[in-house]
Amino acid sequence: MADVAVFLAALVASAMGIYGAITARNVIRLLVSIEIIFNSVLLEVAYIGFLSGLSVGFYSLLVTVIALTIAEIAIVIALTVLAFRKKQSLDMESMTEARG
Repeated sequence: MADVAVFLAALVASAMGIYGAITARNVIRLLVSIEIIFNSVLLEVAYIGFLSGLSVGFYSLLVTVIALTIAEIAIVIALTVLAFRKKQSLDMESMTEARG
């Protein structure tokens, strides 16, 4: 029963993230939605590794992926701050307008 609960939780989190990514009009909300999707996939992969009895190297790979995700978040937030300073808005419509 616990196996089904973990996969169901990851599925619900993925669905919430996908819905948030589709409906997001704000860059920060889009970033959070994408991270929810990514973390739910990591939860599924880690649990499959636990059920399969994989070695410690597998879990060190997951920790490395999480560290790279943190670096990616920092870069995206820095770019978002720069875009906000330039456009004075975090709306997706203002971000897509190109200056010719």
